[in-house]
Amino acid sequence: MSRFIEHTHEPVYRVVRANWADPLDAGFSRRGEGGRWNTPEFPALYCCCSPVVARAVAMDVFRMAGVELSDLVPDARPQLVEIGWSGGVADMASAKGIDTAGFPAGYPEGASSGQTRRAAAEWRAMGAEGVVARSASLARMGMREWAGEHWRWSELTIFADTTRLRPALGRRHAELDWLSVRGRMEMKPPYD
Repeated sequence: MSRFIEHTHEPVYRVVRANWADPLDAGFSRRGEGGRWNTPEFPALYCCCSPVVARAVAMDVFRMAGVELSDLVPDARPQLVEIGWSGGVADMASAKGIDTAGFPAGYPEGASSGQTRRAAAEWRAMGAEGVVARSASLARMGMREWAGEHWRWSELTIFADTTRLRPALGRRHAELDWLSVRGRMEMKPPYD
C-alpha cells in the first residue's frame, strides 16, 4: 500500500537550459531507461519544491558532469522556471509515506533506480499524478534531516501525460542569482 497526498503549494521550480524553448516539455525524461521516477513508457516533468532545492539539483548536475558554470556557453547555462501545478501525488517525502511504500527509512539512500521506477509505474497506474520525494541531490550533499515542511527539501515529479491539471509556465529567471548562496532568491513559504 502507498500513501497519496494532495500537493498544493505553488509555484514549483524547474531547472532548464537557457535555450530550451519549452520548459514544460518532458520528452527528455523518456530517453535511456528513464529518470528516477519514470520509465521510457511515460514522461515525467522533474521539478523542485523550492529555489534552494533547485540550486542543489543544478550544483549536483555540475558536480556529476565535472563542469563549472563558467565552462558553459550562455545557451547551456541553467535557468530557473516557476511552474503552477497541484494534484494528487505519491508521498515519498514523509517517514510514513516512505515506510508505507516499502522503501528504506533513510530514503533516498538504499533505493535503486529500478525500485523507484517500478513504484512510479505502479502509482501512475493507480491514478497518482506524480511523486513528491526527498531530494536525492540534497542527500548526496549530506542532508540527513528531513524535518519540517517538505517544500524546503523535496523534489516533485509530475506524470506529464496523465495529470488532470496541466502545468502552467510562470516566470523564467534568466539571471543566475538563484545559483549563488549569497545572492539566491529569498526562500519564503510558497503558501501561507
